[in-house]
Amino acid sequence: RAPSCQALKARIVELDPAEVARARDGSKAARDRFRPVPGEYAAQGAFDVVQIDHTLVDVIVVDRLYRRPLQRPWLTLAIDIASRTVAGFYLTLEPPSSVSVALATHHIVQPKEAWLAGLGIDAKWPTCGFPDAIHIDNAKEFRSRALQRGAEEYGIKIIHRPVATPHYGGHIERLIGTMMGAVHLLPGTTFSDIDERGDYDPVGNAAMTLDELERWIALEITRYHADRHGTLGIPPLSAWHEAVARRAWPVRQPHDLAGFMIDFLPSLDRLVRRDGIHLFGLRYW
Repeated sequence: RAPSCQALKARIVELDPAEVARARDGSKAARDRFRPVPGEYAAQGAFDVVQIDHTLVDVIVVDRLYRRPLQRPWLTLAIDIASRTVAGFYLTLEPPSSVSVALATHHIVQPKEAWLAGLGIDAKWPTCGFPDAIHIDNAKEFRSRALQRGAEEYGIKIIHRPVATPHYGGHIERLIGTMMGAVHLLPGTTFSDIDERGDYDPVGNAAMTLDELERWIALEITRYHADRHGTLGIPPLSAWHEAVARRAWPVRQPHDLAGFMIDFLPSLDRLVRRDGIHLFGLRYW
């Protein structure tokens, strides 16, 4: 005899939710939803640990000359874990690479005053210097020889989070979510999914160039720094100064920013011949 509906409901209620999720959505989804999550990566002092990650920005940019729609740009973003200040960023139309990591790392290290002034922004952004450690995922560009070589040269420890453990990157993921939430108010936004976008036309409404978006991101970051942080209870800008005071020694500062960037850029090995070096079909003597 077939069981009644009531009996079926009772059996379903008795099922292990984790087993149900595993059967419906797969093992990874079940682990992400039900596995106990240990404490997130913690840091006490400013620049003890900086997290870096990439995201495809939820907005379409236009070209400078004709203001025609181009594409969604990529944002490489970094956060200081102790203070939650944005350590630096890099915006580009190119997909993530060792070059974008190098340029984002250069922005982390450089003092921001002159850069902000060049954008016409009058705001404080004191986060700069050499981080003690950089915490990243296992993407190819984060395992490049260029990053390893540059980090060794400047005494920066590289920490790769375990595979399939997204919660270890929680700080940077939440910052990306905060930034994308603000991006959704811009003309040309793609929103985060089709349901949220509805019948809005991001291509037809696209209006900002890459440079304009970069300036907007810089402004949004300075606003974020001045607002009270929900977890810290104080603005990240204030948290930065407190985190600096907790350090056993000052944050190391660069003396040659151009040299620093070169040390993090990718390189190629070539044999020195009697007629010079051959690279990309050209001869250098």
